[in-house]
Amino acid sequence: MSGPLSGIKVVEFSVAMAGPYCGMMLADYGAEVIKVERVGVGDDSRAWPPHFHGKVPYYFAAANRNKLSVALDLKTAEGRAIARKLVLDADVLLGNYRVEALPRAGLDYASLSAINPRLVYCLISGFGATGPRRDEPANDLFMQAYSGGMSITGEPDRTPSKMGLSVADIGAGMMGTIGILMALEARHRTGRGQRVDTSLLEGQMAMLSYHLTRYFATGDIPQRGGSGSGLSVPYQAFRAADDWIVIASFNPRMWRDFCAALEHPEWADDPRFNTAIARAGHRDLLIGMIHAVLGEHPVRYWEERLRAREVPSTLVNNIAQIVAEEQVAAREMVVELDVPGAGPIRMAGLPLKFTETPGAVTLPPPRLGEHTEVVLRQIGYSADEIAALAAGGAIGLDAGIE
Repeated sequence: MSGPLSGIKVVEFSVAMAGPYCGMMLADYGAEVIKVERVGVGDDSRAWPPHFHGKVPYYFAAANRNKLSVALDLKTAEGRAIARKLVLDADVLLGNYRVEALPRAGLDYASLSAINPRLVYCLISGFGATGPRRDEPANDLFMQAYSGGMSITGEPDRTPSKMGLSVADIGAGMMGTIGILMALEARHRTGRGQRVDTSLLEGQMAMLSYHLTRYFATGDIPQRGGSGSGLSVPYQAFRAADDWIVIASFNPRMWRDFCAALEHPEWADDPRFNTAIARAGHRDLLIGMIHAVLGEHPVRYWEERLRAREVPSTLVNNIAQIVAEEQVAAREMVVELDVPGAGPIRMAGLPLKFTETPGAVTLPPPRLGEHTEVVLRQIGYSADEIAALAAGGAIGLDAGIE
């Protein structure tokens, strides 16, 4: 069975994470994604160490499986002509360069939609396609700070922290994926494509969610709270005898069962703690009491007691621990691919499961220009024309793997 996006052709002009992650999501679920890269250089992340087997860049691998790589020099007339020909029958153009970069190469929405009215044209930028900062670059760290997210991440009275995840880049990539799918669905009714515009800024603003509504409702500026919540106690990481455990008790039943699990049932009815408001008002006192009790036993001891009472709790897993989890294996969230000439590599699996049209991981991250020749042949270029274009530097062919 083919994936849900089988038959969709995507031409991707993007580097690093936001655009490539979006393209990979589409490719994982059946779209043909042709990644257009710079001759001799490719995606910037090809050069970022470390590498699997000294050959396959880890960062590039994380967002570029299941794609075909075509190397073009868009500064040449020939390279631009090939790019436009690739888009002529495409369903989607995806890019994450600055707003005016693709239009300067003749790949603007107006002219492309004139020759391909069904084209969905998606740009993921730092700030969006309008506004006073539209032309400025941005990256994940910058946008976590600019958007306000960093101001609420980290321990109180300590240095603001970024998320360990590239939440701005990957969030924008996911927003781009959603936007493309919405535009394709609209095309089913109208027969026409449209421009989809999103950014790192808008993805982060959307994720602020209840932090924004709380500010607008109260006027109080949200602050850093570490792993805790301003609304619930206990709802944070605690130090057990051997490691860190997160406990997320967020309703009256869980509070009472939490107290029982810690063998302090009297806390449940203590007027200082018997309501969520009372617990929040005595936060520091209660957290200190909980820490003292949890420190008497290891995480596994507390996990068993709390799980038996259906109080959410877990070891704060590191990466080595989570990839070894039985549940992760059951959901096929770690997959292995063999890269010819290099060897096996492992990466995250597919997050969406379909009963009738499942996605699949079938192609390793491509070598730079690995598919230039085959893709150009598909759009009508002869072997002699391809050789001449390569000799002139307009295209790059597969140089193999060193």
